[in-house]
Amino acid sequence: MSAEKLIACLEKLEKLHNSLFKLACEKTEVIKNQDMERLQKMVNEEQAHIRAISALEKEREKCARAFTGSDHPVTVTECIAAASGEERTQLEALRKRLINAVDKLKRQNDLNQMLIYQALQFVNLTLDLIYPKTQPATYAPPSRQPVQAGGKPRFDSKV
Repeated sequence: MSAEKLIACLEKLEKLHNSLFKLACEKTEVIKNQDMERLQKMVNEEQAHIRAISALEKEREKCARAFTGSDHPVTVTECIAAASGEERTQLEALRKRLINAVDKLKRQNDLNQMLIYQALQFVNLTLDLIYPKTQPATYAPPSRQPVQAGGKPRFDSKV
């Protein structure tokens, strides 16, 4: 079997990852602008992308198994080893581009995570300033009372 289906599947995966990267870049601006409604819509769009990527990954696995004739899960690297000529060159280039797309996406998502964490810290700080913690209104004994010399209590109950 030729690697045409596998190559087409990997190209679709690359497009979806690049599209998800663009969405992550837009998400950064939405986070900076604190637009919660748009952020929720973007999260829903990301979920749709992730479902599509999962479906394509299953299809890629089927194509890779058919291409290599293997019963176990097959990586792209194993497919490259099984390919020859032009197919091998295309698979190597797609592998590099896909790794690059996933790496860019990971860095952008890390940035978004840091921005959200900082926004939550700011909200918590603001809430602490608005609603300061109050001291308990119950009686508490003094922390340390001086002990009399000799270690005897002031009141001797044996007398």
